[in-house]
Amino acid sequence: MRQPPRRAELEPQACNRLIETCVNALPYEACGVLSGSCHGELLRISGVHPIRNASPIPAKAFAFDPADWIRVLYGMQKNRQSLVGFFHSHPASPPVPSPADRDGLPPVDGGTSYWIVAPRHSELGAALQPYWLQDGTFHPLMLAQISV
Repeated sequence: MRQPPRRAELEPQACNRLIETCVNALPYEACGVLSGSCHGELLRISGVHPIRNASPIPAKAFAFDPADWIRVLYGMQKNRQSLVGFFHSHPASPPVPSPADRDGLPPVDGGTSYWIVAPRHSELGAALQPYWLQDGTFHPLMLAQISV
C-alpha cells in the first residue's frame, strides 16, 4: 500500500483559481479535478480544472457533468498533466467531509487527494482543507501555499 503524503502545497495561481471557481459558483457547489504531482510525503497542486456541476440539487450536492468530465480528462492527458485529486465546495458549511461526501466517494486505488473549499467560511474569506482519501477514510493534510 502506498504511503499517503503528509503535506500539500498549492501554487499561488492554483490557489486563486480554486477559490475563484468556488466563489463564482455560489450559491451552488463547485466541483472539478486537480493536477500536479505527488512524490513521497509531498503533494503539489499546480492546476485546477473545474467541471460543470450536473446535480439536480446543486446547492447541496455535486455531480460531474459526464461530457465536461471527459473533456477535462482528455485535455489533461493531451497536456501531460497528472490527475492528483478532486475538489468541491461547501457553500454554507465548513470544509469538513459531510455524510454525503462520504457516501459518494469515488473508487480510488492507492488513494488520492480530496479538497473541500468553504468560500463563505468567515469574514476573512474562504477556507480550504485538503485530505488524502484512502480506503474510504479522509486523512487531513497540512497545507502550504507556495511562491514561485
